[in-house]
Amino acid sequence: MARAPTRTPRLNPDDFAGALAVGNKYKKGIATRDRVLAEAIDLFHAKGYTNASIRQLITKIGKSSSVIYNHFADKEDILFMIMRRTGEKTLGLLAEVKQRHPGDPEGGLRAMIRAMLHLVEHPSMVKEIAIFQNEAYHLPKRRRAIINRQYLGIVHAFEEAVAAFLRARKRKGASVTVAAFNILATINWFYLWYRPKGPLAVDAIADEITGFIFHGLA
Repeated sequence: MARAPTRTPRLNPDDFAGALAVGNKYKKGIATRDRVLAEAIDLFHAKGYTNASIRQLITKIGKSSSVIYNHFADKEDILFMIMRRTGEKTLGLLAEVKQRHPGDPEGGLRAMIRAMLHLVEHPSMVKEIAIFQNEAYHLPKRRRAIINRQYLGIVHAFEEAVAAFLRARKRKGASVTVAAFNILATINWFYLWYRPKGPLAVDAIADEITGFIFHGLA
């Protein structure tokens, strides 16, 4: 029995127009969500999460409340999204740096420290990190546990890097956990006192800080 010829489906221009409209709507939605998050980062950092309100955020954005509630359930939802994305970006940065230094424990650890210090060149990221470190107690237990796991992931990344460096140097007895927390404390303090228009460039400061850290590790 002869097979019926295969019919080429007709292309309906309306199908493409509809798909394009959906795609554009999706992109617009993502852009709006990111705008809400960016304004919320500024607001939470400036006023603190407790003192910031959805009404203030609406005023900053200059649109109706529906713009926010189309993307987030409430203020807590916005905080959680900010913190989770900050954790993901920080962990991703450290993993990327580590991959660039296979078989070089000292170079990898130095690069990790410098990458974290250079985040001051991205003011929004420094604000996000401040929120990530200071505002988790506002979240309910389940969400707080997610952020805590991310924070511990950052600590573990530095613990592993310090341990690899100490093994290469054949140094025993040093606590990698204490070293990791001290490195992060130094980095976090730097975020607080660094001023972009100050007399020292980030690279010069990074040289000084890494020098002190490795003097202590060695």
